[in-house]
Amino acid sequence: MDTPNPKRQCCDAFSSIQRPNSVTIAPDFNQNDFDSTISSFLLLPDSPYNSIGCSFDRVQGQVLDSASKASGDDSVRDRLIDRTGKLAFLLLESTKRFSRMRATHYNYNSWSLPDELTIKVFSGLDTKSLMQASACCTMFRKCSIDPLCYSHIDLKMGGKRIFDEIVCSMIHKAGTELRSLKLGRVISSRKGSSFTSTCLTSVIRNHGGLLRSLQLYNRIDRNQVLMRFVISVSSSTVEAFVTSCPSLTTLKLVGFGLKEETVRNLAEGFPKLTYMNLTRTPGISGRFLRDLRTIGRDSPIKTLILRDCHCLDRREIGYFLDSLLNGHFKFIRHIDVTSEVADGGREIIIGKYIITKLKEQRSDVTIVAKSVCF
Repeated sequence: MDTPNPKRQCCDAFSSIQRPNSVTIAPDFNQNDFDSTISSFLLLPDSPYNSIGCSFDRVQGQVLDSASKASGDDSVRDRLIDRTGKLAFLLLESTKRFSRMRATHYNYNSWSLPDELTIKVFSGLDTKSLMQASACCTMFRKCSIDPLCYSHIDLKMGGKRIFDEIVCSMIHKAGTELRSLKLGRVISSRKGSSFTSTCLTSVIRNHGGLLRSLQLYNRIDRNQVLMRFVISVSSSTVEAFVTSCPSLTTLKLVGFGLKEETVRNLAEGFPKLTYMNLTRTPGISGRFLRDLRTIGRDSPIKTLILRDCHCLDRREIGYFLDSLLNGHFKFIRHIDVTSEVADGGREIIIGKYIITKLKEQRSDVTIVAKSVCF
């Protein structure tokens, strides 16, 4: 039978009970008598729960009254109540440990899949389900720590916060098996996302050479700016990230204050990048698209999403569309520059002439531009 992790520590508040060597033992203490008392308690005959509860109340009340009268100090009651709570906690924790041991023993006997197949099944679970499975028993926990189980990390949250420690730990567990990483808030929140560029550093250190998809979401109030992330993402970090992830094909950065130069380095740096989504990037004009045209090779990007980028410059988008007509960006298939909020109440639509020309010369390209903030 597999046993729980023997290194597992209890809370410090209960260390004096859990570790008898750290406290002075009464001279008349007898371990056999103590064990016998606990055995008698655990072997109590079945009784209605309300009857047992009444017995607890009655006996505990008598003990508290007796101790208080004997010492003449009413604070003894508080200490006894606190000690009783600690003992109850230790009993509960012991029960949980034996429950996990039984679950592990049962799973070893009834689980028909070998560890290799179990790991493969776990690798297909979403991150939340994987954590739930790992908490079931020791056997599942051992299988769930295999790097293959963390090849696709999805920590997109609603209103909850995501901390660097959790993200970095999972990236470290994945190691070179990391294939996709999704982080951040997918609903609006004033708190913003709590992860920083440390997450990217973890990918760099763990050799993200096989990472194919990175999606980061930063949903914050429109009047706020998550300066911590903006400041912490230095050009050297971006350069190291680009160098460390040559297999990246999908890049989605939603709601980050990236600069034009940073965006250009990202778009130019990944040789296999086919999908780029920079929704709600307030600081870009679109100049990086002009730079992409002059790098000496055709960009592999097939899908470009610049939705709700309120500082997009109409001329830059015009230059970009003209370059499509001139034969550049041969791989591009989908472009989205729509916006839900017009710049100063002004709604600008791309001219019909350009749209018509694109349909004639680049019929394989779809442009979504209902309302654009240039």
